Amino acid sequence: MSDETVVTSTAEPDVQARAEKMGWIPPARFKGDPEGFVDAQDYLERGETVLPIVKAQNRRLESELARLQASDAATKAALAKANEAIEEMQERHSVETQKAIERARKEVKEQLALASEAGDHAGVAELTDKLTQMTAAEKEAKEEKKEVAAAPAAYVPPAELVEWNAENTWFGKDRRKTALALGIAQELREGGDKSIGREFFDKVSAELEKTLGGREEEATPASKVEGARNGSDVDNRAGSRKGYSSLPSDAKAACDADARQFVGPNKKYKTQAEWRSRYAELYFQG
Repeated sequence: MSDETVVTSTAEPDVQARAEKMGWIPPARFKGDPEGFVDAQDYLERGETVLPIVKAQNRRLESELARLQASDAATKAALAKANEAIEEMQERHSVETQKAIERARKEVKEQLALASEAGDHAGVAELTDKLTQMTAAEKEAKEEKKEVAAAPAAYVPPAELVEWNAENTWFGKDRRKTALALGIAQELREGGDKSIGREFFDKVSAELEKTLGGREEEATPASKVEGARNGSDVDNRAGSRKGYSSLPSDAKAACDADARQFVGPNKKYKTQAEWRSRYAELYFQG
């Protein structure tokens, strides 16, 4: 087609070469509308004007994205720390509330003894009534916690535990060996053992046999879990600090009542034993 417009470049060869390096298409390879053709010199001038602006915008966008990502990470980290702090405060509040009740009850009992010794019958009657009110209020509070808490689903032991229990029929019947086995399990967990199922149960059995040394009369004195032999629960490291079994009966009741708040599949403590251990740790801190 003779009247077809042919595009040409008036730019010098070196200008064309520089423009091509920046993406310019020379006439020989240009297939578009001739009216849309941009010569090499114009292309370079536009590139030198527009590209720096685009690059600057990209740098700003990248910088803003990095800032937002850093801010998001910092926010998540702060929320995680805040959640941990809230959980810790809730745990300590549970323990401190019980200790405050115990202190108040102790003070009333001391005053009651003094009033009785002094022959203050009116004071004795008033303090006795106050003590009765405190006991009733505490009982009512614990009952309210039971009502608020959702009824736990019936526990279904895993198949591995059922199988292991069938092979170790003493578990749950022989109180001494059962307590020692629980102590060993707690010791393994505190030592960082992450195994589960039959693998973990077998480890407990092996450690139990090693501790007993083949004798049923008494466990090896050097056993790390010796303190668990005479307890009905699993304390923190035996002999090193007091555990759940050392708590006053009222504190035990409060601990178990609060377990509904802290123990569960989606909660911080997966088992009641873990919560009891933590409660005792906080209780005996001072």
